[in-house]
Amino acid sequence: MYLLITPNRLTLLRIFLLPFPCLLLLSESYSAKIGALVAGFLLGITDYLDGILARKYKKVTSIGAILDPIADKIFVSSVYLVLVYLNYFSFLPVFLIILREILVSFLRSWFPDKIKVSKIAKLKTLFQMSFAGFAVLLYIHFPSFKSLINLFLWIIAIFSYISAIPYFHRVWYKIKEFRKNLKNFFISFLSLIYPLGLLLSFPLAKNLFWINIISLSFFFFKRGLVKSSPKWAYEKIWLSFFIALLLILEYIYFKSLFFSLWLILIISFLRDGFKSLKFMWRILKLQ
Repeated sequence: MYLLITPNRLTLLRIFLLPFPCLLLLSESYSAKIGALVAGFLLGITDYLDGILARKYKKVTSIGAILDPIADKIFVSSVYLVLVYLNYFSFLPVFLIILREILVSFLRSWFPDKIKVSKIAKLKTLFQMSFAGFAVLLYIHFPSFKSLINLFLWIIAIFSYISAIPYFHRVWYKIKEFRKNLKNFFISFLSLIYPLGLLLSFPLAKNLFWINIISLSFFFFKRGLVKSSPKWAYEKIWLSFFIALLLILEYIYFKSLFFSLWLILIISFLRDGFKSLKFMWRILKLQ
């Protein structure tokens, strides 16, 4: 039976349409923000519809199992950073939440068989998505409740790390058996300088904040496609150092970021974006 809307296409739809609610959130119009909540809610529902569709039509695939957590990470990190830009959220708890996603993505690329999405992780994602909508609704009606919003945001951040404990526990025992490539594994940690640079420079990006979001999204997508590829993980460490150095030097000399961010956007597309979009196109062509 041919399906126009397959589970994998539905998952990709969640990524492709994500800029729509984000742009609506950036509008000063009340109706636009309500529209963003509705759009975000509909996109959030696809997180569960794709699973239902896959089981109903027996379309459960390994690609689908990979795509779903990738889409969730892109959704949460993008929306949360937009809310930081709008001053709805404080940066530090959001930084910790996205840092958790970066670490889990890194570990999953090395140990895909050990880090499969758990029930508590699915619950964590549900809380994160639901809270984003609740926070926007509360803020636009009661802006004085910002301190309460950020209190709950810290609770979300703490729960995010609690949900990752099973992952860290499994990986810890796997590392003990990972004698042969242990050196490469720890060296590859240096590649995380790149996403950390994108994240740490976000508050300094100002109106170019969207470059950090797009680059992080490409990072999550490509990293999520790496099954167990140590070579990919550490072969471009020099590029991570170069980007970090570029950000630091421009900020030291100009007290702002501009040229380095545009260069990062180009590098991000060449390094992660092109392959990610090519892979998305392949999925869209599949039944």
